[in-house]
Amino acid sequence: MKKPPFYKSVQFTIKGLIWILRNERNFQIEVFGLIINLFLIVFFGLNTFETCLILLVSFIVLITEVVNTCIEKICDYIQPEFDRRIGIIKDLSGGAVLLATIVAVCAGALIYWPYLKLLFY
Repeated sequence: MKKPPFYKSVQFTIKGLIWILRNERNFQIEVFGLIINLFLIVFFGLNTFETCLILLVSFIVLITEVVNTCIEKICDYIQPEFDRRIGIIKDLSGGAVLLATIVAVCAGALIYWPYLKLLFY
């Protein structure tokens, strides 16, 4: 099979991101979290390092959610009926998203706490 031109590959990628944004509630929530973080970055005037760290952990959460969704869709295709082994695979991929989210929340708390203290004290 011949590889599509680069611009077509980009179009397919954007199509996939639009699909997950329209169809996956958790991805929508995580994108909303990214938007909130973008607002907070500007509002608090975070420095370059803090901004990079917030963006990095935010996108790691989004990336793990995309991979989790891919794993779930493949599992559903391979085994449409309930299977305990497939359930374990799905739980593991969901666990990866949870771990990424915990890291992101911890990083956000550590970075935003000094700014929030200044705002309220």
